Amino acid sequence: MTHSLREQWRRFASRPAGRRFQMRYRARREKPAGRTRKVVIIGLGAVLMLVGAIMLVLPGPGALVLIAGAALVGEESLVAARVLDRCDLWIARRIRRFQAWRAARTPRS
Repeated sequence: MTHSLREQWRRFASRPAGRRFQMRYRARREKPAGRTRKVVIIGLGAVLMLVGAIMLVLPGPGALVLIAGAALVGEESLVAARVLDRCDLWIARRIRRFQAWRAARTPRS
């Protein structure tokens, strides 16, 4: 199981930013599953997002749980996948901007 999760993560991370979640959604659509599975996955994702939001103010890894719940919902909902892709691009831009700022501040020898 660990190998499978690692392989899924590598495949997900290798996809271009801003398209990852939509590509995962479309890949999930190719493997048809019942309505029950979709309801369970979305329900579990919603519960994880609620628990993550609560953990943002209480002790615990709130952001991590919130992201995991959103990813589960994004796997079953194209709208959620698009929102997550926009967040992915926004975060990637912020990281690049921070790295450029940090490189500019670092004195060179």
